[in-house]
Parts: sequence; C-alpha cells; structure tokens
Amino acid sequence: MLPEDGLQRAVGRYALPERPSSPQAARLAEALRQVAGDSIQGIVFFGSHRSGASPGSFSAHDLFVVTTDYLSFYHALRRAGRLRRGPRLMAALNAWMPPNQLAFREEHEAGVLLAKCAVISGSSLRRETSGRRRDHFCCGRLFQPTEILHAADGAARECLLSDLVSALRETYGWVRPWLGARFDVGDYCRTALQVSMAGEVRPEQGGRCEALWEAERSELEPAVSELLAQLAAAGELAAEADGVYTLRRRVGSLERARWRLYFARSKLRATLRWVKHTVTFDGWLDYILRKVERHGGGEMALGRWERRWPLLLLWPRLLRFLRDRRRKGGG
Repeated sequence: MLPEDGLQRAVGRYALPERPSSPQAARLAEALRQVAGDSIQGIVFFGSHRSGASPGSFSAHDLFVVTTDYLSFYHALRRAGRLRRGPRLMAALNAWMPPNQLAFREEHEAGVLLAKCAVISGSSLRRETSGRRRDHFCCGRLFQPTEILHAADGAARECLLSDLVSALRETYGWVRPWLGARFDVGDYCRTALQVSMAGEVRPEQGGRCEALWEAERSELEPAVSELLAQLAAAGELAAEADGVYTLRRRVGSLERARWRLYFARSKLRATLRWVKHTVTFDGWLDYILRKVERHGGGEMALGRWERRWPLLLLWPRLLRFLRDRRRKGGG
C-alpha cells in the first residue's frame, strides 16, 4: 500500500514495484539475505542495470545493502566464506566513512552474477540522504529511480522509502544555483543529473547525462513534477503556465560558493574512498579497468609493476584519462 504524501506516493511507484524489474538483481539480493540474515535491514537496487542506461556485459548490479550492525553483517559473510578480510577491519572502515564497497558474487546458469554492494547502516543512510550528509555519494545515486528489493519488515520498508524521498527532496538545494531563469521538469532533471555527475570523479564521457535522462524519464519525471509542485505550494517557486517555474529567491554568490565547496569536499572524500575500496572490494583493479574501458578510455593493459603497485603507478595514467575526458566534454 502506497503512502498518502504525494511525493512518497510518486517515489513509491518505482521504488515499490509489484515484481522485481531484474531477476538477476533479485537473485543477488536473495543470496545476500540468505547469507547475512537478520543483519540486513534492506537492499536497494540502483545504477545502470536498474535504469537500463546501457549497462555493459561485465558491469555489476549496484545494490545499497542497509545493515542493522556492521560487525554482525561481516561475521555472517566470513562464516559463509564470502569475505576474505577480517570482519572487525571491515566494520571499522565502514564506520569511518560509509559506505564500504563490497563485491558479492553468485553462481548463475549463464555464469557468475556480480553485485557491487554499498554497505551502510540504517542510521548512516538516514543522515546521508538528509541535509546533514557529509558528501554527495548517497544522494547522488538515490535521487534517481531505485527499487527496494528487500526490507526486513514494514517499518524497515517505510524507513527506506523515506530515505529515498529525502534524497530526491535534497536535490533542490544543490540544483538551485545552476537552474536557468525559467525551467520545467525536464530542465530540472537534466540539471540535476549534470551537476551531480560533474560533482563526482566518474569515468563517463559527454552524453551520459542525456542517456540517463532518456532511460529514467518515465519514472523520474512524475516524481520531480510532484516535488516542484510542493516547492511552489511552499512559496519557493513561482509556477507559470505550461509547467514552467521560476525561483522566488535569488541565488547569491555565497550560496553558489557553498555548493562548490560541498562538491569539492565530496570529491576529496571520494578519492579517500578509492583507497578504502582497494581493501574492501575484491578484484577492484580489474573492475575499474573494465569500467574505464567501457566508458571510452580505450584498452588498458597493465604492466607487471603497475599490477603490483597500482596505487603508486597508476596515478599518471588516471590523471591523463581524466584530462582527456574533460577535453572531450565529459565534465
């Protein structure tokens, strides 16, 4: 049963489907649930496989795994032979800068399914989809269409849905400085995707935002339409004819500077997460290389010493790739 609030109802239409949109993602979620049991509060499906925005044949299914307790979750994975690192180390890294990125593999008749799991506690997810968030990682992914594949109970489902709604509401703050004088729902959504992706260190080249918009439009547009209507009712926006809006409050230089600082801080934390992922994500190097190649970085064969010391020797190649991507219009 969908909640009564208009925005929750709009988000619930895509986040709480009658049946999973991806049997493979559902299978991975069920395998995780069987392994980790009561330590999982919920599992949220997001990313290119969820949106259908040209996922590669080797790309992972992206899942937020919301835990009740980090240590219990990692102990369960270790007992099942699904974790090579020590549970206490993984839990400490998770508490330091959530989420952890974790590779979870499941045998499938067509091969091996891979989930890239963003492991986070329920309380941290609530904070990171609110105005108290420390960076853009969670909001940048969860304001887009997602799907709740598993919730421990009705209360957990309501909490997850509330977090997804909050992530969408929070877009208004960081989109405001980059909106045009007059905009409609499509302009708002495109701006949100462009600003969000530019505010992170990502391998995608120019055109990715438009591809995402086309893939997500049918689900994202109704939810954002409801958001803009609520903002207009609250006096934040002025609604004109034909679905056009204008800002009632002028965007000042301090507001723009604050959000530029927010994205700069978020990029710094993302860089720190890369180092953390080398510990938490088994097979991280090959996964990153395939991702870069898939998004136009060309074939990247590594030498012996680059594989042995990637964190020291791959920086020049990575910086060249990001420089070339900017020149091609990738952000």
